[in-house]
Amino acid sequence: MPAHIKLTGALKNYMGGQAEVDVEAGRTVRETVTALGIPPAIVALVLVNDVQKPKDYVLQEDDVARLLMVVGGG
Repeated sequence: MPAHIKLTGALKNYMGGQAEVDVEAGRTVRETVTALGIPPAIVALVLVNDVQKPKDYVLQEDDVARLLMVVGGG
């Protein structure tokens, strides 16, 4: 069974506007976003099953990972 990535804001642009994508479990969040073409450096926060996790967290089957992007401004 896959894990699920939920993208917010401009991160959806990397997936053609999709807000959610199923991915292979057993990889880190960092490896997964890199494989999706998303630069890991722009991911500011990773919430897995509503708990903050590092980018080195290994996704498990049925995990739901919500990714939030770095926001700049002033």
